[in-house]
Amino acid sequence: MSESLDLTKLSAAELRALLAQREAEERQARIEERVAYEKKRDDLVQSLVARAMVLQHQMQQFKNYCMEQLDEFRDTAHRYGDIRSNSKGGFSLRHSKTGELVSLDRNSIPEYDERAALAEQLLKEFLEDKVKKKDLQTYRTIAALMERNRQGDFTPSRIAALLKVRDNYDDERWQKAMQMFVESFGNREISYSVSFARKDSMSKDKSILLNFASLPVVVDVEDQGKEAENGKA
Repeated sequence: MSESLDLTKLSAAELRALLAQREAEERQARIEERVAYEKKRDDLVQSLVARAMVLQHQMQQFKNYCMEQLDEFRDTAHRYGDIRSNSKGGFSLRHSKTGELVSLDRNSIPEYDERAALAEQLLKEFLEDKVKKKDLQTYRTIAALMERNRQGDFTPSRIAALLKVRDNYDDERWQKAMQMFVESFGNREISYSVSFARKDSMSKDKSILLNFASLPVVVDVEDQGKEAENGKA
């Protein structure tokens, strides 16, 4: 719109036309700004995801390499006493001079199969029949040990405590339930992972973090200085 335009000389229709033109221009400007923003957003997301995919592939290759190397070395490490006799599959290797550490970690969860549910029923029948009326405190203690957690599973530590008194009763239901709890227990293997550590200045193991969420954000010293100056301004 020209700066020398005298609006007082324009008709109402001309003013409405100018207003509509101005609104259309502003709308178009907003659309172009939005398109430019979305392009920057999409370019940023695409760039970061592409780099993340490269890192994921590298991490997968590195994990496969570590697992292969450690599996090959397992028998040698076992012969030289670097693996405990009671190892469940995982083990650690430490450098004799630098103290650097590599660990193969076995991830598993303890669980009970369907026989545990049958054992639970037998115990409930026995407790109601033989214990509840004679010894209410013992009844409550044993019932508490059989309580399931929020996920509906038995707690291994509680069942282990229950098995410590497996010889307290001769009743066939009690004895059978105890045996079924023993037989139903097992560890379900979830996965294997590899972890790494180096000694810090205090000679303590410091993990080498490969978990993206656990990595600290390193702020450039120069950037910190600029932020401080902006804060004072």
